[in-house]
Amino acid sequence: MAKAAAMAMALLVFVLPLTRRGGAMAGDAGIPPSRQVVILMRALAYDGNLKARSGGTVNIAILHKKGHAASEAMANAMTKAFGALEATQVSGLPIVVSRLNYTGEDALKKAIVGAGIDFVYVCDGLDGDVESIARVTRQWRVMSVGSKQAQVEKGLSIGVFQIDEKCTILLNLTASRQEGISFAADLLRLSKVIR
Repeated sequence: MAKAAAMAMALLVFVLPLTRRGGAMAGDAGIPPSRQVVILMRALAYDGNLKARSGGTVNIAILHKKGHAASEAMANAMTKAFGALEATQVSGLPIVVSRLNYTGEDALKKAIVGAGIDFVYVCDGLDGDVESIARVTRQWRVMSVGSKQAQVEKGLSIGVFQIDEKCTILLNLTASRQEGISFAADLLRLSKVIR
């Protein structure tokens, strides 16, 4: 109980009113990639099924669209931000980060099986592919993370955005459950939940 309260307090520190600061932003999140990544990794620790879903390593794939300038720029920024945390662990599990050019459902399925992907961050340029990405993540029980609010509203599990001048975790509860994720009640209380 004390551990859960401590984790909630640690996450709350990052989910407070956000003042505009310098630094690159990712998508319409309005939040620097480094801050998004820290919040997402802390939120991931609230998944009660994480150890069962992962194969002993949390494999993160940054999905982008090759040839789409904004998508590739975001993939670069998010790969760097996630990569900075590779020396840390989530729930005692090491992190491995890779980039993946999204070319369709079949290629994503092969990548998930081949690399044991547990978590996908969906970059700009893939808005029209959200439904197909979500079909795959639900089938293979992979957490999907949106870079835009509309992506989470359309079926991805989670994202971190600036909403009403606050750094906010947006959580699509139905989508996350279909992906086999069991977020603790503490995270739900700290999030804006879409049911």
